[in-house]
Amino acid sequence: MGEPMIMVNSITYAMKGRDILLSHGIKAYVERTPRSNVTGGCGYSIYVPERTDEAVKILTDAGIKILGRAERDGTS
Repeated sequence: MGEPMIMVNSITYAMKGRDILLSHGIKAYVERTPRSNVTGGCGYSIYVPERTDEAVKILTDAGIKILGRAERDGTS
């Protein structure tokens, strides 16, 4: 199924990243990172249900540091 959660440095970067992705026509939502995946950073991620690889490239090109990717825990 892929890894649709993109972990970032802060909630500020998560919100900025979401806005950048939305401007590129990619659905994106700020969500808490699943506890099992929080190893550093703020504990927020950008959930991108589709086009995740493309989203990572767009965010990287925009200067947003990606801490990693994670699976959503499915409890939403």
